[in-house]
Amino acid sequence: MMEEKCCCCDSNINQDVTIGEYVCYCNHVSESDIKNAISQGALTVKEVIKITGAMKDSNCAVNNPKGTCCYSDIVYVFNKYKDK
Repeated sequence: MMEEKCCCCDSNINQDVTIGEYVCYCNHVSESDIKNAISQGALTVKEVIKITGAMKDSNCAVNNPKGTCCYSDIVYVFNKYKDK
């Protein structure tokens, strides 16, 4: 299965997951936006990204305080809520 990642993702980077005001800063997607997407029927991270608009027109190196791609944070939040 191919993961959907933004243009600034580097699979060799080990990212610590720290969720701040937003999970995706480029598109102002919050943890509750992801939770709502799941409650609306999103069954995969790809569906969450589509519903929320996360990672669209991304510039994570500038917008994300961590300076890294938000994909792993989106996956973390998705996994946190997917079975609740």
